[in-house]
This record gives sequence, structure tokens and C-alpha cells, in this order.
Amino acid sequence: MTKSLFGAVVFSILAFQVSIASAGGCGDMKPPSPATNIPTGVRFTNDTQYTVRIYWTDFDGQLRDYGLVQPDESVGFKTYVHHRWYAELYMSDEALCAGPISAPDTETCDMRLMFDGERGMIDMDGGYCDY
Repeated sequence: MTKSLFGAVVFSILAFQVSIASAGGCGDMKPPSPATNIPTGVRFTNDTQYTVRIYWTDFDGQLRDYGLVQPDESVGFKTYVHHRWYAELYMSDEALCAGPISAPDTETCDMRLMFDGERGMIDMDGGYCDY
């Protein structure tokens, strides 16, 4: 979902709840990333006690694995405006999926991932990210 620039700035300072997209995690297919050529960046910070796998959605809607982010680690990627990213949190008995996450313009977006154990949800605090 795309928000206006003003809305993205206002909402980026708030933490949002993201519901489980799939009981088995992110699955294999998602809406494709748009064919844009404006460079930007996206950074993920794992503030959970669990491992998180990062995916980029290609132009055919296939999830492409970009690796693992361990607890208390951050990782950044070069990308393009509005390209879609997903984060899959691995727990012992299930995987939860958060996304899509994208940068709305040339400023790198910073996505902080947290876990709310009581509600079984991934919390996201997206500094300048659309989600």
C-alpha cells in the first residue's frame, strides 16, 4: 500500500502491527516489484530474539532470498524506489511474514523489526518506509 509522502513521514515514527500473511511464512509468490530505475536503499534491523530472512520480490512476483539477519543485527541493500521487500521471522514452531516494505523515494528507508509474543505478531517501525 502506498502512502503519500506526508503520510509516510508521519507514520514512519510510529510502530505498526503487521498481521501474519501466511501461517507458513512468506510463501513463494507476491505482487511483483515495479520496473523502476530510481536508486535507493533499504535497511533492516532485527530487534527480536529470532532469525529473520529477507526477501526481494522480482518482476515476476517470485521471492528472492537475500539472506538472514540474526538477532540484534542490521543489514542494508541497494534497491530501487517502490521495489517490494519482505521479512520472514523464524520461530521454533512457525514462521511469520511482514511486508511488503519499500522505499518511497531516494532516501534509504530503515525498517526495525520486533516481535510481540502476546499477540503473535511482528511489530515494525519503518523509518521512512512504506509498509
